[in-house]
Amino acid sequence: MIEEVVRTGLARYEYRHFIIFGAVSQFAAMATECAGDQGAWWEFHDAYLLDAQARSFTRAGAIELARDEGLDLARFTQCIDDEEHRERLLQMQIQARADGVSGTPTFRINGAPAARSLSGIIDQVQAAAEAAETAENSEGG
Repeated sequence: MIEEVVRTGLARYEYRHFIIFGAVSQFAAMATECAGDQGAWWEFHDAYLLDAQARSFTRAGAIELARDEGLDLARFTQCIDDEEHRERLLQMQIQARADGVSGTPTFRINGAPAARSLSGIIDQVQAAAEAAETAENSEGG
């Protein structure tokens, strides 16, 4: 359902890292961003972050997965060792806290907190779209 409203342009899906488990979470976010530098953000994210049973959030685990994903290991390793994305990740964290985010996942619609259920989120997106359409029609006519 979310895919449908995103595909139609009714909604936009944005993913932002939110560091909830300290250094471990920060490293996982960093490794995911480094994989993204090579065009494998979602593949790495899904395998590394969603399959936590299979891999620990360690440098060795990240490099193993990067190898499995066919990434340039020297480039990937350099990226995580140099913490190339550290500042941007910290800025995401600061912005999330300023926006009132305190955990994951967090959904927002037009900047406001969204419902907790998928059906509630869909209803809110549709209501926001209808309100925008009504406002657009009243301005144009």
